[in-house]
Amino acid sequence: MRGADAIVRALELEGVEYIAGFQGGGLNPLWTGLRTSETIKVFAARNERLGVEIADGYARATGKVGVAMTGTGPGATNTLTGIAGAFADNIPVLLLMGQVPLAQLGKEVQQEVSASIFDTLVKWRGTMAKVEDIPSIMRRAFTALRSGSPGPVVLEMPQDVLMTEVPDGSLVYEPVGPGRKAAPAADEVAKAADLLVNAKLPVLNLGGGVLSAEAWDEAKELAELLSMPVATTLVAKGVFPEDHPLSMGMGCYPRSRYASGASLHMNRKADVVLAVGNSYRLPNGTDGRPISEGVSLIHVNADEHDLNKQYQADVPILADAKLALRAILDAVKERVGPGNGGLKEEVVAEIKQAKDKDLGAWEPVFNDTATPTNGYRVVHELAKIVDLDKTIALHDAGGSRGYMSPFWTATKPRSYLGMGGMAAMGWSLGGAIGAKLGQPDKLVVHLLGDASFGMVGMELETAVRMGLPTLTIVVNNEGTGGGLMGMDSPTGPPPDMAKLTGNWSKVAEGLGAYSERVEDPEEVGPALQRAIAATESGQAALVEVMIKPMATPGLPDDWTI
Repeated sequence: MRGADAIVRALELEGVEYIAGFQGGGLNPLWTGLRTSETIKVFAARNERLGVEIADGYARATGKVGVAMTGTGPGATNTLTGIAGAFADNIPVLLLMGQVPLAQLGKEVQQEVSASIFDTLVKWRGTMAKVEDIPSIMRRAFTALRSGSPGPVVLEMPQDVLMTEVPDGSLVYEPVGPGRKAAPAADEVAKAADLLVNAKLPVLNLGGGVLSAEAWDEAKELAELLSMPVATTLVAKGVFPEDHPLSMGMGCYPRSRYASGASLHMNRKADVVLAVGNSYRLPNGTDGRPISEGVSLIHVNADEHDLNKQYQADVPILADAKLALRAILDAVKERVGPGNGGLKEEVVAEIKQAKDKDLGAWEPVFNDTATPTNGYRVVHELAKIVDLDKTIALHDAGGSRGYMSPFWTATKPRSYLGMGGMAAMGWSLGGAIGAKLGQPDKLVVHLLGDASFGMVGMELETAVRMGLPTLTIVVNNEGTGGGLMGMDSPTGPPPDMAKLTGNWSKVAEGLGAYSERVEDPEEVGPALQRAIAATESGQAALVEVMIKPMATPGLPDDWTI
């Protein structure tokens, strides 16, 4: 047995099914084991960054660890953007990094790049300095990936260590299992329950920690018991069903990006906030404004670095979201008594009234017949024709995020993959491929701008080659939206920085995908239906819609019903 074979065996025992990446220096010793593996499928992305983002999308869509691989030097540096995105949103991605032989490290040989470049962007980094370390390093990696607050792990694999021969059976590996979770302290649970039960209007804010802990049932039961209006961060969108009468959509207290009218209205009345799994990262967890006097904050997070970071909590609880919510729910039940609690008609009515007014103001935009059309209408047309319960939607950076995130109704956990901490342009293409890999029976659709597609568009060929029929919607305003809207200002970017060109439907056709280009607003819906039919027949599809640039949503602070 060689070191490389021990790594492959450990991956198999940990349940890894797919590895995306690109062949490169230092990876050759792995091929024998991966070619003969009966449980792991390894395949090429068009760029190492996209290999990581495929693993990222897979992890978000399934809750499992996503795995990517890269060779030495420029391959490793290419992955930095993908790893940074996984780190910012707490996604469990394992990157296997090939490395030059140990004896050559530090001698500036061709393509030598130290794995230390990842140190500020990972939960843990390990280096296999000798073959005997492989089992312990793999255990540490999967323990870190599955325990506490998730995040990416990078493993540096020097080529000579991978090629070292050892006696069969000397590198025995036992899988670590589901990871370890911290339970809340009883006194903190009691304080939280007392505050919630005695509150006039407690609100519930859910972040990505609720999603990773799969605590959505506990969150829903607690919200219904105390009639708590619920808002989520962008990353957690869908963890609470947005068609539920208590859902406010996005807009965590005191305010976060894409705050809905319902959240603005109800947050003003809140006197207790239970924030679970929200790191309070700006701007998707909060916009940074202070918490109002007289409002108590209960903050649950599995990462001690997120507690008391942005706000000093009245009750900080270091614990897994599922364990904490279950304990708080049980304590609240004891206090309210059997048969008590439940949805309050006045709370539900106010949320509905706010939602109706907020969305009603957008109807002229959703139904605008002007040419070129707008990104909001594209999203509206898509939502009318898909089964939301059987669809996974992803947004991209910039305008596409604003067109989609506030208006897409996410009905189930992991039905909307929101990213926000790093917001890399083009992330959604790799993310969609990974999501389809993990959830092949779902329609996987992502929305991105032409500028983003221009950065990563060749990855559509991976979807075609691997038989992963994703639906790509390119909203093409022939430039960067913010740049186009600001280029006439003396303080804005010059036109040559804002304007772009390209017919991406022709590119998609060349890559083997079904493709259409749409200029008539009335043809958006029919074109999307044809593209969905193509995905149902097994072909990846792209619809390019010509749009005009528009600002993303932002209600004024004094918005009211």
